[in-house]
Amino acid sequence: MSTEAAKNDFTEGSEHHEDRSPVDLDKSPVLPEDDAKITWKTKMALLALILMYESYLFTLLMPAAVLTYIDADLGPDARYPWITICWNLGAAIIVSVGGRLSDIAGRRWFLMAGAISAAIGALIGATGQSINQMIASGIIFGIGGGFQEMCFACAQELVPNKSRFQTLGVMILANHFSSIAPLLSYVFIAYSKIGWRACYWWCFAWEVVTAIMLFFFYHPPTFETIHQDDRKTKWQLIKEIDYVGLVLFTAGCLLLLLGLNWGNGIHPWDSAWVIGPIVVGFVCFIVLGFWEIYAPLSYPMLPPHLFKQWRRFTAFLVVCFVAGMGYYALSVIWPRQSGLLWVPADQVILRGVWANFISFGTMVAGWYCAGLMPWIKHEKWQLVGCIVIQTSLIGSMASVGITDKAQAIGTVIAIASVNLPPSPLSFGMVSLHLNDQTDIGIGVGLISTFRLIGGAIATAIYTSLQTSEFGKVLPGHVQSAAEESGYAGSIHDLIQAARVNTPAAYSALEGVTNSTIAAVQQAVLLSNSKSYQLVYLVAIAFGCVAICASLSVKSIDGSQRSTDIAARLETEKRDTTEG
Repeated sequence: MSTEAAKNDFTEGSEHHEDRSPVDLDKSPVLPEDDAKITWKTKMALLALILMYESYLFTLLMPAAVLTYIDADLGPDARYPWITICWNLGAAIIVSVGGRLSDIAGRRWFLMAGAISAAIGALIGATGQSINQMIASGIIFGIGGGFQEMCFACAQELVPNKSRFQTLGVMILANHFSSIAPLLSYVFIAYSKIGWRACYWWCFAWEVVTAIMLFFFYHPPTFETIHQDDRKTKWQLIKEIDYVGLVLFTAGCLLLLLGLNWGNGIHPWDSAWVIGPIVVGFVCFIVLGFWEIYAPLSYPMLPPHLFKQWRRFTAFLVVCFVAGMGYYALSVIWPRQSGLLWVPADQVILRGVWANFISFGTMVAGWYCAGLMPWIKHEKWQLVGCIVIQTSLIGSMASVGITDKAQAIGTVIAIASVNLPPSPLSFGMVSLHLNDQTDIGIGVGLISTFRLIGGAIATAIYTSLQTSEFGKVLPGHVQSAAEESGYAGSIHDLIQAARVNTPAAYSALEGVTNSTIAAVQQAVLLSNSKSYQLVYLVAIAFGCVAICASLSVKSIDGSQRSTDIAARLETEKRDTTEG
C-alpha cells in the first residue's frame, strides 16, 4: 500500500504509539507492477513453508488418530490423552510467543527450530517405550508446531499485498495430502509391521525434508536488516524484550489450558486441581493487560494498539476462537461419535474412513480457498457467510439420530468445508489491516492462539456435556429396554453393565437374555445419540456469537490490494545488489 493510502485508510488507532516496532509499513518496499511479481526464489521459499504446514498437520492429526492403539501397546495408562493435549498446550503458547519474537529478531531460525523440534519429537515417539515418553514426544511436537504455525504470517509478508489471499488459498489447498492422515494412520496400523510407530516415522521424514528446504530456500530479513534504521544491537534487544509479558502470557495460557484439560475426566470440575489453575490463569491475563498498557515497553508482548482496533483486529480473535471451537472439537467429537453409533470396533479401516470425513471437508475448503476466495473478494461477507452456514449446519447435526447416517456424513463434510475458510480469511484481513507490518507475526499468531484455545475450551465443554447427558438419559432408556424385553433381574446392575457396554459386563448378570442385551445395546446407542444432540445445540449459541463478531469486522478496500511487499528474501536482495 502506498504511504498516502496507508495514512488515509488507517481510521482506527491512528495516533502514534510508543510500542510501535522500528520498521513501519511506510518503509516496506513499494515496487512497480512488473517488479512485484513472485520470483522463483520466493516460490521455493513458499514451497518450503507449505511443506512445513503439511508436516505440522501430520504431527497434529496422526498421533490423535492412533491414541488408543498407543495406550493398548504401552499402557494401559489413564494419562494417554495427554500425548495430544500437550500438542495443543505447546502450540497455543509458542505460536504467539514465537511470532512476536520473530517480529523483532527475524524468522528464519525460529522456523528451523520448529522443524528440528518436531523431528526430535517424532523420533522420540517412534522409539517410545512408555506413555511418559510419548507425552514427552507430544510436548516437543507442540513446541515445534507452535513455531511452524507461523507459516501463515511468513508467507504473506513475502508476496505482494494483492496476492496474500491467493497465497493463503494455495497453502490451504496444498494440505490435501495431510488431510488423509487419519485414514493413512489406520492403514499403517492394519498393514505395517511396526503398527502405529510408522506414523511417527512418517512425521520424522516430513520434518527432515522440511528442515532441509527451509535451510536452503527460506532466507527472510535478518536481524541486521530488520534493525538497519534503529541500529540496535542484539544485546540492546535482549535487554528490551518484554520478559514480564512473556512470562504472564505463557503462564496464563498454560494454566488455563491445564485446568480445562484436567477437568476433562481427570479431576472433578469443582476440584482445586481445576478451579485453581483456571482462576490463576485469568488473573495472569488481567495483570498482563495492565502491564502491557501502562509499562514503558519498547516491544510489548501484546501491542495494545492492536486490541484497541475492534473492527481491524479484536473481532477476528472472537471469530477464530469460535472457529477453533468447531474445528478442533469436531476433530475429537466426530471420530468418537461415529465409532459409537455407526462403525463396528473390529473394522479398523472403516473407522479410519469415517474419522476422515472431516478431512474430506477440508479438501473441499482447500479448493474454495484457492479458487474462489481470492476471486470473489468481499472477504467480510465471505467470512459472515461461512459462519452463518456453519452455525446452520451444526443445527442439522443436532437432529441426527441413530438411523441418520447419510445426514451425518453429509453434514460433517459440509461443516468442515465452511469451518476452515474463516482462518485464512482472517489471517489475510488482519495482515492487511495492520498499519505496521512488523506486527504481522504477533497479529496472525494471536489468531492461531485464540483458535487453539477455543478448540481446547470447546473440547472440555463438549465432552463434559456429552458425558453428563449420557449419564442422565441412560437409566431411563435402559429401564424401558428391560421392561420391553421382560428382564426380571436388577435394573441397577443392568444400568451399570450398560455403562461399560461389553459382552463380559452383560454375561455377568443373572437372568439376562440375548433379547435383553440387544435391547439394552440399542438403548446405549440412543442415549449416546441424545447426548451428542445436546452438544450440537450448545454449539449453536457459540456460532451466533461468531456471526455477530464477523458482521462487525472492517472490509478490505482496493487501496489495500497493492503491489507492496512487506519483506524481501535476503537472497533476492543480494541478486539485486550484484545486478
